[in-house]
Amino acid sequence: MKKIISIALAALALTTVLTACGVAPKNVQSDYVSLETAKAAALNASQLSASGTTFTVADLKDKDGVAYYELDFTDGSIEYRYAVDALTGAVIDSSSQASTKAMDEVKAKEIALDDAGVKESDTSYLLIKQDYENGVKVYEVEFYVASTSTEYDYEIDAATGKILSIDHDAEGYQPSATSSTTAAKVDKAGAKKIALDDAGVKESDTAYLQVKLDSDDGIQVYDVEFYVASTSTEYDYEIEVSTGKILSKDHDIEGYRPSTSSSSSTSSSSSTSSTTSTSSTSAAIDEAGAKKIALDNAGVKESDTAYLKVKLDYDDGLKIYDVEFYVASTATEYDYEINAANGKILSVDYDAEGYVPPQSSSSVKSESEIRAIALAKVPGATADHIRMKLDYDDGRQNYEGKIVYDGMEYEFEIDAYSGAILEWDAESIYD
Repeated sequence: MKKIISIALAALALTTVLTACGVAPKNVQSDYVSLETAKAAALNASQLSASGTTFTVADLKDKDGVAYYELDFTDGSIEYRYAVDALTGAVIDSSSQASTKAMDEVKAKEIALDDAGVKESDTSYLLIKQDYENGVKVYEVEFYVASTSTEYDYEIDAATGKILSIDHDAEGYQPSATSSTTAAKVDKAGAKKIALDDAGVKESDTAYLQVKLDSDDGIQVYDVEFYVASTSTEYDYEIEVSTGKILSKDHDIEGYRPSTSSSSSTSSSSSTSSTTSTSSTSAAIDEAGAKKIALDNAGVKESDTAYLKVKLDYDDGLKIYDVEFYVASTATEYDYEINAANGKILSVDYDAEGYVPPQSSSSVKSESEIRAIALAKVPGATADHIRMKLDYDDGRQNYEGKIVYDGMEYEFEIDAYSGAILEWDAESIYD
């Protein structure tokens, strides 16, 4: 271990530099390269000079135990994002794309509303957020339409305006009184055709096409899923059996990268070597270890679970364990994704299925009470990091919201009467 005085001096120096960039460093160690060294490595890799560039982000971060500097900068026409290993000073990831002033939040909002066929005046809870997805700058657009009880979520490429993903759900949808007694209007073939026609896709162009009969809140539905290799797009539809109505649909362009015309090539040779060294590390945990991590985090004993499954999988080249189990006493289903190399929990999702509040719960808790319940789950988060709204689900009032804090995004649904957490989902904002 290095001397305490050298640690303090290095930490102080790095803190001073990062504070000047408007960010707070984390886990500063004396053996990290300086921020200026990291900047120089990024500029050298991009073949730019310091005099001709402007850094917009300079932050020290950690992902799966690897400390790195995230550096965003622009030369006025191209926007660059580099990741530089904090220990070695080597560039471990990079991306770039053409700057565009035509594509801003207003334009992203217009694209989403036009695609949904909705007027802004008919929406509520309209949110627009700039983010990065696999190195691509995107706008996330979310809004709710009360007249149809439908929530929309869009992800739009900030450089091109291309819609990368769409998700819309008819929340609390109830079939008409006559449709429940009417014979099914669509069969599996009909549901498949409805989904393919809506997507504008021919069956011959799909792979992994599945149609499955299911039930959602007592409504019989067909789940239709298929993949289109030519566009690397995965589609998911939920179609009501009795009417053929599309209750929800979701499509994602997987592994999307902007066209070469809107980005310039950058050196990424060092990224390959870094990834290889990480993935070749022997697993620090086995299935039993992953199971224990998940159960401990949930505060559940294995003897109280049912349908417990642990499966080894890969996500973006990362070796992970998927752990799933059900707790009958609370009617809750848990899903964990755990890094096999270090045991870090990458994502958590749990749902209190079929939750019935106590009979005594007749009054609705205040927004401040619900906010306190949600924030208590994320130590350090404050009211500045949370947004939420009161909603209806099957005739009952719930609070739905999101907390973004310390590199994590938490989505939740809380019963407005009892304060019980019905759904909780936590995931890194960089995944």
